[in-house]
Amino acid sequence: MNRTKITIEEVKRLAGLSALEFSEEELENFIPEFENIIALVDEVKNCDVGSQELKYTTHKLSECRPDVAKESLPQEEILLNSPKTKKGAFCVPKMLD
Repeated sequence: MNRTKITIEEVKRLAGLSALEFSEEELENFIPEFENIIALVDEVKNCDVGSQELKYTTHKLSECRPDVAKESLPQEEILLNSPKTKKGAFCVPKMLD
């Protein structure tokens, strides 16, 4: 089986897409891990399932309930259990600067 060779540029690109920053050493450490993941995926992809029957089902759109607009709860009632509100909205701690 041909092993896929992952390059440092590909690891850097994936880190950038994920908005993550790593040292050069950390990036190098990802290479064998990604190669192992790809090898496992290839192994699963190449499994002979022969005439095995599918064992899963999906929901059909026709089985979904109809989307019907209903009256909402009053805003005051929705905010009753909130520990802190401001101008008719939930107040939550600041998460980002």
